[in-house]
Amino acid sequence: MSELRILLYGDIDLNFMDGSAVWLTSIAPVLSMNSHIQVDLLLKAKEQNNRLTNALKGKANLQLIQPFERFSTMSFKQPTRLKVEEAVSIMLQLHQENPYQLVIVRGFDLVREMMKHEAFRHITVPYLTDFKHDNRSTPEERADLKRVYDHFDHLFLQTKETKEAFQKLIAVDGEKIRLLYPMVPESDSIPSFRNKHSRLIYSGKFHEDWYTEEIIAATKKLHAMDPRIHTQIVGDKFQERLREREAQLRIKKAFNEEASIDWVGAVSREHCQDLIEEADIGISWRSPGLDNDDSVELSSKLLEYGRLGKPALVRKTKMHEAILGADYPLFVDTEADFIEKTARVLQDETLYRQAAEQMYEASKYFTFHAAYQRLKDFIWSFQKQPIKIVFAGHDLKFARMLIEHFEGHPHFEVRTDVWSSHEKHDEKHSLACSAWADVVFCEWGLGNAVWYSNHKQPHQEIIVRMHFQEKDLKFPRLMNLDNIHKIIVITPYMLEEFHRIFGIPRHKMVYIDNLLDAEKFDLPKRDGQAFRLGICGILPARKRVDLAVDLLEAMWKKDPRYTLSIKSKHPKDVAWLMAREKERAYYDAVFERIENAPWKDNVIFEPHGDDVHEWMSTIGYLLSPSDYEGSHVSVSEAMASGSVPVIRDWKGADTVYPEKYIVHTLEDAIATVEQHGLTEAEMTERKQFAKTKFDRKRIVREVAVLVRDSLTAAK
Repeated sequence: MSELRILLYGDIDLNFMDGSAVWLTSIAPVLSMNSHIQVDLLLKAKEQNNRLTNALKGKANLQLIQPFERFSTMSFKQPTRLKVEEAVSIMLQLHQENPYQLVIVRGFDLVREMMKHEAFRHITVPYLTDFKHDNRSTPEERADLKRVYDHFDHLFLQTKETKEAFQKLIAVDGEKIRLLYPMVPESDSIPSFRNKHSRLIYSGKFHEDWYTEEIIAATKKLHAMDPRIHTQIVGDKFQERLREREAQLRIKKAFNEEASIDWVGAVSREHCQDLIEEADIGISWRSPGLDNDDSVELSSKLLEYGRLGKPALVRKTKMHEAILGADYPLFVDTEADFIEKTARVLQDETLYRQAAEQMYEASKYFTFHAAYQRLKDFIWSFQKQPIKIVFAGHDLKFARMLIEHFEGHPHFEVRTDVWSSHEKHDEKHSLACSAWADVVFCEWGLGNAVWYSNHKQPHQEIIVRMHFQEKDLKFPRLMNLDNIHKIIVITPYMLEEFHRIFGIPRHKMVYIDNLLDAEKFDLPKRDGQAFRLGICGILPARKRVDLAVDLLEAMWKKDPRYTLSIKSKHPKDVAWLMAREKERAYYDAVFERIENAPWKDNVIFEPHGDDVHEWMSTIGYLLSPSDYEGSHVSVSEAMASGSVPVIRDWKGADTVYPEKYIVHTLEDAIATVEQHGLTEAEMTERKQFAKTKFDRKRIVREVAVLVRDSLTAAK
């Protein structure tokens, strides 16, 4: 077995013990349980103590990287703690020195910074915890979460409840999300499940929602009832309002002066385990503002109490009921619950054993070994050899964004086989590509798909993407369908047409929209766009530029400010088109009509080029008057820019675009221009439609899944 290299970093100071520090010092040993996994844990802060890090040292395949020693020549903003920008810079250097297959990180600010570096995009799995899970989340935070979700291939969340809340919060399917539950070490022996000292223990941070002062008050009342009862407090980290000087002094005074409180401060994780083992009841009591019925976070400390055979006082939530059982006897909400149930369980040996055993059994699911067993298939998937994919076809312009995605992804290697025409190609090069490829992606179902489907290698799979022109040609009949894994079609209408005309089984086809870069088209509209019609591409005659001219003439009569912008190659520059008498006569007639019209100066010709996104920013209404189309990418691009599409009812248009933009007559087209405005709200609606349906981020993901599935099916 070859080695898997993992870089681990949390925006967490391991000089202080809290839940995030416990997580970081748990995931590191879990990942390094397999000797073939090399884990590099980059530390955020210079070691002031080794209470948490000592247990991680001395393991051959777990390296702690001390940034202020290893990178001593760097200029740091602080002498002892990394800023997120500095941490990411160091991670980039480490990755360049010896590449990692997998990077696991924790911290929302850190993740935002990592999104600036493409090198991390496909190998990083962020673990997200520091976000609000309900309606307290701001629109800005939700937008940030959505950007993170869209950017990375996978995310870690803590529980299924967290996942459900996340999906609801930003309206996603959650297919990228992996669960990473809290982890606790295995127990060395079976606990005794009995009360020995009437000692409670709290370990963790000091925070209002963690009921720090409420625990002090309840302990004092319990001690007054029974002087044997006391509480041990482990930790030294004050957070949020309890960090204020007055609050800290008040709490420290109680810790130090109350006879019923024993404050031991911060200790190593191993020492903390010893203290829990010597205690009798764990405290995991939280405020109702934090642990309500929709609570989604699971305390690792609660699991540590259970692993060591201690019952715990815990607020009753749906998640806690699911883990511990609805009959768990130590659910507490109020101080009265806390006092009454603590006193009772310390006196009742049977009740104590029942609660302790329930906690112990529940904790077994979360041990280091169980965590590794759940994670191993996922983390080892990053070690696999890249999938070799060939893109073959005579015209790869519509596949350009797909090619860019796979070229930029470390899990793929890409080659292209560009044919000189529908049937002509360098057969020697094609044979070499076929021998090399795991997957062949045929862009267009033409001669390329025929050749590759008849030269399929035993180890490879073939995917064909068909558009529109294939339906009038011979090639689909000549393809070896048995050797093709899937045929992608770009509209539901074309799926049915290819089935009707060629008998291609529907199960062989999958509908995936044509893709566009929605962000590229989301530009501010320029002045004058409210009176500017546009048509992109007028070749060949079936594009019906004459109908666009009809609409301009009708609108000009209503208001002479209307113009028509034609962005296209000129017919005279296309030799094969001019060689066809019927086509030549058509364009001669259209241009003569324009030249002789009173509105001729309102027709503007724009050169063909790659600046369509900029041109769209000048267009208010994009015309699609063709006799027939596949999906007409220009329409989706127009909607991504906020423009109003005016779509003639070519077959299949209504399966791709909103019906309100589809017209049947010139009168309908006029009404569409007059009725569909260019307000901010209307433009936002069109942009959102295009982004949701056509954006490259979603489409490339669907194609990537199809590619991977094709290889899985072949095994």
